[in-house]
Amino acid sequence: MSEENNTFSIPEGLVEKIYELSGDTDKYKGLIMIAANESGDPVIYSKFDSAVMEMALIKAMENFLIRMQKEDDKG
Repeated sequence: MSEENNTFSIPEGLVEKIYELSGDTDKYKGLIMIAANESGDPVIYSKFDSAVMEMALIKAMENFLIRMQKEDDKG
């Protein structure tokens, strides 16, 4: 088995299940998940039901990262 086949990944079925749990069928739903594999490389999963939700989650992630950076700068 190659090293590529041994790298960490979240099964697609689990990503799909988390997406389904993020909202009802008549509501906006979506997800962005980031994990690190055993090499320390980021593994990013995303799924959205609309462009509006994609933009909203990206903006929320930007705000989170800005907040984290400000906290790091204080400490």
